[in-house]
Amino acid sequence: MQFNLYNSEASLFAAAQVNTNNQVISAKKSLLAPIPVAGPQARFYLTNSPRVYVEGNLYGMYLFGYGNFVSTSDNVGVTLTKHLSVNAGYQLGSRLNVNVDSKKDRLGLSLTQKGPIVGVEVSF
Repeated sequence: MQFNLYNSEASLFAAAQVNTNNQVISAKKSLLAPIPVAGPQARFYLTNSPRVYVEGNLYGMYLFGYGNFVSTSDNVGVTLTKHLSVNAGYQLGSRLNVNVDSKKDRLGLSLTQKGPIVGVEVSF
């Protein structure tokens, strides 16, 4: 199990005109949301020692009628010392859907991320 932290920011701007009456409204809000996720993770060592490895995971969380979160990534890592390794890979998709329902006229959030990732892993 792990926590993903999302620092989200949204803004909304609306303008309306009826005859000579003009109305303009705007709003802006930010939110830091921790999302707990769980799922399988596997590591396969390419040599007889734990020096070079391939790792993959699939994490997710159902948000009880509000939406869902799914994330998967794969990487190759190299162990530098007993407690330190570096890795690089690709995040195939991270999708967060919250309150997206066009039938009920609900305004929601649909976020998708993908791309290369790099990291440092410290173990004790």
